Amino acid sequence: MRILSKTKSICPTCKRPVDAFYVEAEDGVRFRKTCPAHGTVSSVAADDPEAFSAWMRAPIVNVAPRQALTTGAEGECPLHCGVCERHLQTACCVLLDVTDRCNQSCPWCFARAETDASARDPSLAQIERMYDRLIELGEERKFNIQLSGGEPTVRDDLAEIIAMGKRKGFEYIQLNTNGRRLALEDGCAERLKEAGASVAFLQFDGLRDDIYEALRGAPLLDVKLRAVERCRRAGLPVTLVPTLLKGVNLDGVGDLIRYMLDNVDVVKGIHFQPASFFGRHPQASAEETAFAEGLRGGAGKTARADERGGDAAARDYENRVTMFDVMREIVAQSGGLFSREDMIPITAGHPLCCFSGSFLRERDGSVKSLMRAAQREQGASCCCEEPDPLEIIRRDRDFVLNKWDMDAADAGETGAGATAGEGATGAGGGCCAAGTDGERGADETGATAGAGGADETGDALDFDAFISYVRRNRFTLTGMAFQDVNTLDAERLKRCRVQVFSRDERLIPFCAYNSIYRA
Repeated sequence: MRILSKTKSICPTCKRPVDAFYVEAEDGVRFRKTCPAHGTVSSVAADDPEAFSAWMRAPIVNVAPRQALTTGAEGECPLHCGVCERHLQTACCVLLDVTDRCNQSCPWCFARAETDASARDPSLAQIERMYDRLIELGEERKFNIQLSGGEPTVRDDLAEIIAMGKRKGFEYIQLNTNGRRLALEDGCAERLKEAGASVAFLQFDGLRDDIYEALRGAPLLDVKLRAVERCRRAGLPVTLVPTLLKGVNLDGVGDLIRYMLDNVDVVKGIHFQPASFFGRHPQASAEETAFAEGLRGGAGKTARADERGGDAAARDYENRVTMFDVMREIVAQSGGLFSREDMIPITAGHPLCCFSGSFLRERDGSVKSLMRAAQREQGASCCCEEPDPLEIIRRDRDFVLNKWDMDAADAGETGAGATAGEGATGAGGGCCAAGTDGERGADETGATAGAGGADETGDALDFDAFISYVRRNRFTLTGMAFQDVNTLDAERLKRCRVQVFSRDERLIPFCAYNSIYRA
């Protein structure tokens, strides 16, 4: 097997740091590591070695955190996350778990969320301390916030939590939700929007009930559709977040894209998440659950680990989906709307963590890539800070007027009266797939107010109408490939920008937190 790159990982049985390699194999590229005591783990990473190698050549720009919160010895990564002095990227999106409770009991749940009503949530005073500490740790701008759990909407004071964050200056507050309460409770979406929620990051696995029965344990399609309609009425943008598994819903990628395009006034993107094997899932054996408990307790290896040994601990999962699988299916199932070149890796992070694409739906049903124009101007950044195509369009009037037919942006096509918050400051891989851009509202013609009338060429009104059209019809396709104990890559963790703020006030990379540290 040809070695493509080398990194560090851990043994999924005894958690000792081991060398790991991306290697070319018969079925593509595999992530392979060997523990002297417990054998070899080999997990699929990509189906095409050439595509993998080209993707890995993407440039990386490191912006280190302002301060380290933990210290560890060289070679111990990821056993002292929090973040340490060797972490290479500051956080962009920070998750706050505001509850461990949930109003569903999904067979697949990375958080192992509970339905126990007696579980104690952090108080408002504790959450305020979290916000204040994140302000202390922040960079030039405040972190993007994702309120998560558990299911955040089980808290009756969620609107107060959102409003508190907005008062403290957090401009972007994303709600990670299954949508049940949004769908079933009158006024819920409106209250959260009024409090300052930027986007509903909505669990939305497909458009068939058999998908929800497999992943969520119940037929929930009607609930999901009602949640989207409630958000539309409230003016709360939605990002669809499907968990993808082979044999369950990977064949439904095209259906999700078509649904988004039919509802692009409220559904501003899809954030695909290939299932990772941590938390609660049907394939987790009792031994694997005990192993996870041993890791979190610092016990190293469980008593059963020594007995089973060898490749029993190295079992991978046949229905694992890779980020490359997702991009391939987007192209194959979209009827020619997208090409592989439309989706690019992040540069402020690790290329294997995320892909991102920003697009415009045209009135004839075709799709234009805005990401390519953004790349030419500034280059792609992280999933939360990529160049804003709207800003590029505003600056480069000649590019816009020459590239697009302004007749497409007439009053009948601009979506006059579109809800606030349909624009976005950046495409989202986990936190910015939709949001607000501070635009003034559209007037009756669909043109933005305050343009100052036509200029000498007579095209100002058309240009402003086009901006309004973009705000209504722009959408993103993003994906994030989370890691589990089989696939943990220390180089990826060092560059993680999606971090969890733990109850002991550490910033822990999301994948490390859910694979090792979640209590």
